[in-house]
Amino acid sequence: MAIGVGDVVQSKSGHDAKKYFVVIATLNESYVLIADGKTRGVDSPKQKNVRHLRLVESATDNQRSQTVDDKSIALRIKKLSDIE
Repeated sequence: MAIGVGDVVQSKSGHDAKKYFVVIATLNESYVLIADGKTRGVDSPKQKNVRHLRLVESATDNQRSQTVDDKSIALRIKKLSDIE
């Protein structure tokens, strides 16, 4: 299953291991830009190899078409982490 814009992912490696992020852009088939809405905002996303990410929740078509901002990303991650 491919990781796409709007998906919630969890980092599997690096100093940010086990943290949740939302994919905000796809650079190519191997790299994406991720943000968490707090330490990594939309204005300073982190480039990450998709091999180092685990898909947690796929985005709906509605979520993919919405504008992305730090507040909505942080809220989505908070809702997900409250469930787990």
